Amino acid sequence: MPFNSTTVVFMYGIHPSYYDRNIYCVNDIAASDYGTCYNVYYKAIFIQADTTTYPVGSLPCESNNTCIRYTTTAGFRTNGTIFSYPGKQGILQYFWSRVHSVYGIRLPYLTMISVPTPSRPDYLWFFPATIYESLSWPIYDPVSNFKAYLNPYTIPGGNVSIIRWSGNVFTSSLYIMTSEEGKNNMWYAFDMSVSWAYESSPLAVIPLDYEHDYAPYVELRSVFGYAATGVDQPGWNADDIIRVLRELFPNRAWAVFDDRQYVLYLYNLTPDYVPDWLIEKLSPTAMKVLQSPADAAVAKAWLDLLNERNAQIPPQAELP
Repeated sequence: MPFNSTTVVFMYGIHPSYYDRNIYCVNDIAASDYGTCYNVYYKAIFIQADTTTYPVGSLPCESNNTCIRYTTTAGFRTNGTIFSYPGKQGILQYFWSRVHSVYGIRLPYLTMISVPTPSRPDYLWFFPATIYESLSWPIYDPVSNFKAYLNPYTIPGGNVSIIRWSGNVFTSSLYIMTSEEGKNNMWYAFDMSVSWAYESSPLAVIPLDYEHDYAPYVELRSVFGYAATGVDQPGWNADDIIRVLRELFPNRAWAVFDDRQYVLYLYNLTPDYVPDWLIEKLSPTAMKVLQSPADAAVAKAWLDLLNERNAQIPPQAELP
């Protein structure tokens, strides 16, 4: 059975192509620029739970849109679902994680369901075990096949942590979480690249919000899986995927790829909106329009979000 491989990139304040040593935030409450984040790409994360002294929206990074502010503390915070394939297996193959943080080593974790049984799924922390040998940074563990760095370069008022891993781990679900240890008045920025493989299948091509658009609908979960890319969402039958998407999202744009006939079905889309990188990825032999877009903004929103989720930034040129 052939497998497809894919990659998703998370960017919270850092872009993987940039190595800016001056990406940081200020958490010194005595500083005149307290709550400011500098040189971030997209948004860093800032935890400040004191909403009496610092009302929501009062931090400079909030007002200038350079941070995501959380007003609650957490031991571990879920930053997002990478994929969730009910009844199917994914194969984690590689990840890279880099963090700028006010505290010491603060690496995002990967957590997964290894045996998805309804009564008791087994949650595994995918993070290196303690090493007892005499060592110095960077660390390489030949058993787990990971390499970790602490402060390979310096940043103002913070620390840098990096980890790289490659291998093969089977799992039906994968999530990204960050260890915050319940700390308040802290910040961190990170980028993370994750690669995995999945069995070649019909695909639902629609960027969804996991918590609001996917998880609540058993109809969706029964016909295809979720992926943060909005593309790598395997199902069992293309006709069933089309039927459910018609019922639940009649006013949104989406596509369904039939991997048996190599046909890409388009809904509220025309071929002009299908980006070149998606055609290269799926290699369809034909595209069929199920319904033309009544509103070009709907099709454009699908294209822009798909490009953003797959790091095709900036998006393609404006369509006529």
